[in-house]
Amino acid sequence: MQRRDFLTAAAAVGLSTATGTSRGDVLIPKRNAGSETTHSSRYNPERSRQRRVPSENQRYVLLEIYSTQSVAKRNELLRSFDSRLINDRNQLGFDKVGVFYVDTELMRGDRSYNAALYDAAVFVVQESSNIENFLDLQRRTADNFSRFNLSDDLEFIDEEMTVLRSLVCQPRIEVPYRGRDRLLQLRTYNSPNYERNIAKARMFEQGELDLFRRCGMEPVFMGSAIFGSWIPNITYMLSFENDEARREGWDMFVRHPEWRQMSGDPQYARTATRIRNLFLRPSNGSQI
Repeated sequence: MQRRDFLTAAAAVGLSTATGTSRGDVLIPKRNAGSETTHSSRYNPERSRQRRVPSENQRYVLLEIYSTQSVAKRNELLRSFDSRLINDRNQLGFDKVGVFYVDTELMRGDRSYNAALYDAAVFVVQESSNIENFLDLQRRTADNFSRFNLSDDLEFIDEEMTVLRSLVCQPRIEVPYRGRDRLLQLRTYNSPNYERNIAKARMFEQGELDLFRRCGMEPVFMGSAIFGSWIPNITYMLSFENDEARREGWDMFVRHPEWRQMSGDPQYARTATRIRNLFLRPSNGSQI
């Protein structure tokens, strides 16, 4: 699918999710006007069955994955994005633009990792309150993007795009850490159908994300894909001060009795039948 067709179709889906009519919409706990979202410190199975409605506070996240021909080309594209793309996006009103690449050393031994797809890939993340802004981005950056791939010696050869609608428990992109050693973890949970996708979103909103935070696993974004690959899915990014903090956080999480209770609850069975897990490092100029 061409980039223009992708974003146009995504906008159409986004309009339906804004009204809560799309079968792929992620529904959320009903809120009182002007109130802040709250989360109990403990998992509550009964609360997870409450009626859910869309929220005006949710945002849209655009995740782009650029494929290049080699790690050398990947590094060239990272430098180009740092010097040009981030500034271009900032001028269009996107105040936080994240640019990342895979830490291949950390992926060693992971049998599910597809090195051919991701070793030479560059990841870009940004958010908007209106999905139409992504179409505007496409139109207004046409001249800027002409500066890439000007010859047969291509800087990138393909682009995969996913549009996500944020979950109520993580409505906006956050930047927990800015240190040079920070590590980002990008995870995608593919569900077998939309009903199981909504159940997985409910699992995060009703306790799992709160437990992440208490285990030192700080979220950057979390959303349900309304258009892209691996549909339906929940995709999220966590941030860690360094890899040691990542290991300690996950060790605490998987051992926690609240996680064991949640993961054993029948209402959450088969919510993630395929998982993509990537450890990412930020580019020098990344704002996330």
